[in-house]
Amino acid sequence: MSKHTFFNVITFPEGMEQQAFAAWQAVGTFMEGQEGFIGSTLYRSKRNPLMLINHGVYDSEASFLASVRNAEFQALSQKLTDLGVQRVADLYDEVHSFGTAP
Repeated sequence: MSKHTFFNVITFPEGMEQQAFAAWQAVGTFMEGQEGFIGSTLYRSKRNPLMLINHGVYDSEASFLASVRNAEFQALSQKLTDLGVQRVADLYDEVHSFGTAP
């Protein structure tokens, strides 16, 4: 099975971390129920705790796109935007790897 990797660099607005994290969790809960979702992990920057990276894995590009085009996802995503959460997101293809990390 081919996997499709999604990365989303997220920056929470200062003073809104708890609200932004709760809104992000709502998006994650929604995605868990979507066809083709395999899993995701959120990483926090040690130098800038307001910056996080979400690493998601999907079974196909089509299933990812169907999920993010869903009206419920759009509404949940809008809440992040309304809170001032900055995001840079895209699907990525693996090009090369070193070592044995998954």
